[in-house]
Amino acid sequence: MAPDQVVLQLTIGTSFGLLLFLLASGFTLTFGLARYVNLTHGAVFLVAAYVATSLAKQGQFVLAVLAAAGTGLGLSMVVYLVSRLRWSKLGADHLSQVLLTFGALLVFAELARVAWDGLPRSLPEPRFASGSFVLAGVSFPRYRLYMGAVALVLAAALWWLQERTTFGALVRAGVDDRDMLEATGSAAKPLFAAVFGLSGCLAGLAAGLGAPVIGASMGQEFTVLVLAFVVVVLGGPGNLTGAFVASLAVGLADAFGKALLPTFAEFTMMGLVVVVLAWRPAGLFGAPQT
Repeated sequence: MAPDQVVLQLTIGTSFGLLLFLLASGFTLTFGLARYVNLTHGAVFLVAAYVATSLAKQGQFVLAVLAAAGTGLGLSMVVYLVSRLRWSKLGADHLSQVLLTFGALLVFAELARVAWDGLPRSLPEPRFASGSFVLAGVSFPRYRLYMGAVALVLAAALWWLQERTTFGALVRAGVDDRDMLEATGSAAKPLFAAVFGLSGCLAGLAAGLGAPVIGASMGQEFTVLVLAFVVVVLGGPGNLTGAFVASLAVGLADAFGKALLPTFAEFTMMGLVVVVLAWRPAGLFGAPQT
């Protein structure tokens, strides 16, 4: 591969990896803290992406992204409330979680199909980030750079929230030892609800920001869910640093896989998972199970 193509694929992979971090970070926190297997995550992304594309006028781009974030928040809280009605304590029955959330995924996806006729849609790029520029002798979309920059700022804000606030300290404590957190008298239920809401909001933001690049289409709910699972497995449940590194690794593997081996592009990501788990079964930053 020529040097200019290497630079191009690095840029594409990094921007996609940063967007993937927004998608997967909430999922990994939900799984790490509440031990909750939320399979609706992909459908939340799908519905939020369709909501964003409904506001297709260029002047409404910011509103579209905010609407997608609000949609993700609302749908995730619906899943949380239904789960609370089903169980007095989250994480008690993983099989029931899978059945409930997979059913909700199908319901959300069907609602999206009915509401938007199942047709693929996209969101126009905003005027302030439209066009392209020359990168390593190749034309590169300006919006991808903008998308990666916004995702990086949001990732930094999420890191600050987890590492520098009381809320983040409680989340980290709950991920490390949930029983001890509850024994100290900390209210676990509001914390779980906040993490569920944050997870959906981040998925919605990812859907809104990614709508001009990947759009919204039926079947996306499963593709997105697989990507989120891969990031959780590679990085380690509940670890934002691991999710960040894993997201970048998956983004780069996806970009270079499509450029070098387009026929086997789908297998490059899974090959990465096999290699990492053979080396560290608990993930790059996951704590070994005892």
